[in-house]
Amino acid sequence: MAKHFLFSLIFLTTALQAQQDSLSKSLAPPIFRRIMETRKELLMAFQNDDPAGAALWRDSLMRLEDGKYTALLWDERWLLYYWEDAYGNLFDEVERFDAAERERVAARIPPPNDSLFEWLDRTLYESRFLVYEKIGRGFLSEEEKQFALLQLDYLLRLNQAEIATGDWNKRLDAFLNLHPESRFKAYIQAHLRTPEVKPETNNIRPDRGFGLDILITSGRWRDELERNVRSPYGFDIGFAYWIKRWNIGVRCNFSWQKLERSIYQNSFEWPKNDPTSLIMPELELGYDLLNNQKIRVFPSIIGGISILKPPGADETEDEPLPEYYSDFYFIKGFLGASLTADVKIRNFADPAEWKSNKSYMGARIRVGYNWLNWESDNPALNGDLFYFAIGINLFGHSFD
Repeated sequence: MAKHFLFSLIFLTTALQAQQDSLSKSLAPPIFRRIMETRKELLMAFQNDDPAGAALWRDSLMRLEDGKYTALLWDERWLLYYWEDAYGNLFDEVERFDAAERERVAARIPPPNDSLFEWLDRTLYESRFLVYEKIGRGFLSEEEKQFALLQLDYLLRLNQAEIATGDWNKRLDAFLNLHPESRFKAYIQAHLRTPEVKPETNNIRPDRGFGLDILITSGRWRDELERNVRSPYGFDIGFAYWIKRWNIGVRCNFSWQKLERSIYQNSFEWPKNDPTSLIMPELELGYDLLNNQKIRVFPSIIGGISILKPPGADETEDEPLPEYYSDFYFIKGFLGASLTADVKIRNFADPAEWKSNKSYMGARIRVGYNWLNWESDNPALNGDLFYFAIGINLFGHSFD
């Protein structure tokens, strides 16, 4: 029962399709019906590997064309020429195929939507290496052989990878350099060459830029400093110049903390709980390890000057500080290293046209370690500084 039902369904579907095709033919103009039937005959000759029969039906289709109907599209016809080894016909038509002819063809009613082009395209693609060999062995000039290879790659869309890398236009230029007076020159310039992409201002990838950041910092001392001075808190301001992934920056850290223990210097005492000021101007050199649409990461090496001192007279509202506080002014050079990461909050560019080094605004996280040298002036200040900072970074580009 199921088999009878399936057979009936297939029969009914086939009958409906045949009826629909018959109705379409009856409603189409006579010339269009003739084009439809002739294309079927051409396809059958092609499938039966009958070049002579295919050429006959091809000529019939070309005679059916008029100012209103197109019987055979130009790429279908040219693929047939390759299959028939009719390169003379191909070259003659290419010479006459200008922009006006292409517009005239586009304005006509196209042929019926059948499978002729798909058969031609698939067959020529699968046998392209055999076609290459035939072209190489054919009775053609060197110019004609090279052009036939270019044209076949164009028709079968084998040049897409070269277009993506820009090598396709270079290949065309190489042909025209070898054959500057080629009869195919106008066709190549008008139809084969792909337009050059001119970068717009917002697509330029500059190699220079600048950044400005403001960070809140928190530090932890090491060794004797951890026992004698409380953890520093403050802010950090930095300005950086960026060139080809290298970061050259100047920054300064300002922190405040109190003494955990009294510190003695030249028989004077800097008493416990007294405030201190920490100032650290520095230079840094970094290199981008990662820079994409969402994040930027770069390590840096640092060199600078560290200043630890009591607050100045303008920094306190109490009585003037003792004159001997000038003995507790510690200034030394230091070296350091840091790792900085920017989480990009806003890119100042169209995301669809993103380039990894566009201008942006982002949250900045920075961790670092500074090797200090105050112990040469006072053993109680022996130690280093580990710090963590977070804030905002503004990054922009300068253009030539």
